[in-house]
Parts: sequence; structure tokens; C-alpha cells
Amino acid sequence: MDIAFVSPLPGDFGSFRQPGPFVMQSRSSETFSDCSGKWRPAKFAIAGILSHLGRKTHRRGYLHQKAHRLADYYEVLGVSRNANEREIKSSFRKLARQFHPDINKEPGAQEKFQEIAKAYGVLSDAEKRDQYNRFGEGAVPSTSPDLSSMDLKDILGDVFQDFFRGPGMRGHPAKGSTKGAKKGADLQCKIEVPFDLACFGGSHTIQVQREDTCKTCHGRGVNADVAKDQRCSKCNGTGTTLQVMQTPLGVMQTQLVCPKCGGTGLDPTASCRSCGGRGTQTQTQEISVNIPPGCKAGSQLRIRGEGDKGIRGGQPGDLYITLRICPSRDFVRDGADIYSEKVISIFDAMLGTSVGVTTVDGITEIEVPAGTQPCTTMRLRGRGAPKLGTKGRGDHYVTLQVEVPHSLNDEQRKLVSKLKEACQ
Repeated sequence: MDIAFVSPLPGDFGSFRQPGPFVMQSRSSETFSDCSGKWRPAKFAIAGILSHLGRKTHRRGYLHQKAHRLADYYEVLGVSRNANEREIKSSFRKLARQFHPDINKEPGAQEKFQEIAKAYGVLSDAEKRDQYNRFGEGAVPSTSPDLSSMDLKDILGDVFQDFFRGPGMRGHPAKGSTKGAKKGADLQCKIEVPFDLACFGGSHTIQVQREDTCKTCHGRGVNADVAKDQRCSKCNGTGTTLQVMQTPLGVMQTQLVCPKCGGTGLDPTASCRSCGGRGTQTQTQEISVNIPPGCKAGSQLRIRGEGDKGIRGGQPGDLYITLRICPSRDFVRDGADIYSEKVISIFDAMLGTSVGVTTVDGITEIEVPAGTQPCTTMRLRGRGAPKLGTKGRGDHYVTLQVEVPHSLNDEQRKLVSKLKEACQ
């Protein structure tokens, strides 16, 4: 009886090259013919089959052992083998935030981040995960997504948009949000204030050129006769468009400002003609500034909300003012201390007297002792400028300048000569 064996085994038992049918046909039950056409005893056929099966079993065992020696992706992400897709994404998000190179500068953080990304790239794909569960790491591609150059906000925001998207996502504007609104710019200016105002503080009016609310559209950016629900045809009134990209981690959605309406959500043809849709116009405004006591040259004041008005209802910017102090004819200021000079006659310096000194508080009487020398400095405690931000005041220092007569008549000369002789 003729016996035919048809086997799906490869022609070369020791390798995994492409398989082909191996046909054995014998003229009797004791002989067979191999692929070379030679007739051999049947016992050699059985030995060959057993040898092939042994090599195949050994090969599978080797792959199984090799998979167990490699990294366990479930342990890398810290999840169980029965974890669902949501748990895997949540774990990857926490680990990515912990080991991302932009946050973690420790040695080995980038390699750990790559390992986490590789594990997520396999376990987040159903087909790759099934192959990994059955055959280990060797059954899935060895390439891993390189996320080290990606921004942390992209990884934790766009990839996991489903977890963190607010009411305004999925094509609808957020409740209470202003479409196309932008914060106004901060402004800087320098002003010059009087000496007394810088010392004791007070209100000061200045003029500032800034972007203010458009009087035509009242900040809306659209014509007054345009209906509020007139929507942009590209974004359907949301002010944003959604960009979808296929990445190694799956589908990534990015929300962008609508290029047609610029984020307003309204048709561009409805823009206000006066302000061009910005909602603001350049205007000169008078602003009252409160100067605190004790300000000095170079002090900077911040006035909240007095910068440029926000575009389309956005928050206004701030106004930063740098102070310059007008020089005084009577005083010189150094911090909280004030300096001045007082001229007295030589006779007052010799005999002593009481003189009035001008201070920032008015005229103050001081006693000049007899025998006062030229350029003598006297201190008036607590008569200086207030100290900025604290209680108390500085001091006032008066330098006494002794005036000597330029010319004397004959009688005066005789008297001075007698005084000279008496003093010697």
C-alpha cells in the first residue's frame, strides 16, 4: 500500500525559512523518498520528524525564557495585566509627568521616560498588547516613540484630552468664556512730580495714550447692527478648530484658534469698521495717580487695570509709572533726610542768636549758639521726609553759612580794630 505524508514542516528542519510541503511517498511501508529523490528506510523519516519537533519545542522554550528576562511592560507602568485602557493611560500620565526631561533633571530620567513611553506604546495598542501577552517583547516591534523632545503640556494635555477637557471642548465654547478675548498690554511711562508731593504724597493727574474701549461697538468688535449669534462658517461659532494627528501614542487632538475669525466665533464681515474688530481704539485718557508718601526718584508705581484695554472684552493691562522728582530751590533730599543752608551774620555767629529755618513743614526756629563756626551743621530730628512704607520721618540738616561784610567805613574799621585788640 502506498502511503503519502503531507506536512507543513519547512524543508530545513533547523531554521524558520519559508515553509513548503514535504511529501513522502513510498513503494512500501518500509521505505520513503525525501526531497532529493533518494529512497531511505522509514525509520529515518520518523527520526527526522521527531528531531524537527524537538528543535521547534526548544526554540519556543528559548523565546519564552527570553521574554521573561526582558522588561515587564506592566511593571514599568505599574499596572496589573488585567488593567483597562483608562488605567494604562492614567498610569502613563503620572509617570510621564514624573520622569519627563523638562521636569526631572536627575541622571537616568530620560532613559526611564523612554522605557515608559515604549511600554505605553505597546500596551495602548490592542493588537500589540495581545502579541506581547502571548509571546513577550520579542513578538512586538522594538521601536519606541521618542517623546523627549515633546512639550510636557502636549503629553499631559493633548494626549489625555478626554480626561481633562472642560465644558468648552468637543467643539463648544466653555461656559462663561469670552471668544477671542485677549489681555491688554501693560504700559510704562515716566512722570515728574513736585518735591513736596513726593515727600508727603497725594493725588496727581497724568495723561496716558492707550488702547481704550471702542465707542462704536462698545468693545464687542462687531458692528452694532450685527446679530450676536452670527457664527463663523469655519469654526461654527466656537472660535477654535480641532487638528487631529496620528502619533505613536494614538490619535492626538490639538485645539487651535480659528484662522478665519481669529477666535471671535463671528463672521469676519461683521467686524466693527471703527476698530477693525479689536474692540479697542487708541485714545488719550486722564488718569488720577495716588502718590504714596516718601517716594523718591526712580520709584516705580503699579496701577492695576490702567494699561491697554483687553481685546474683545479681555482683561486690561497694568500701568507702570517711574517717578522723577522736581528739584527744589531750598532743599536737597537724600533718602528720607533733607539738607538745606542758612546764612547768618558774623555777629550772630559770634554772639549767638535765634533764627528761623525753612523746612518742609514750614518755618522752624533754631538757636544758634555763640561762637558758631562757619559751615556748622545742625540737625532737626524728625523734620525730614516720611519713610516710604514705614512709620517715622528722616531728619533735617541745616548748614550755617557765616556772612562776612565786604566793606567797612572808617568808624566800623576803628570798632573792629578795638575788638581785635581786646580779643588778643
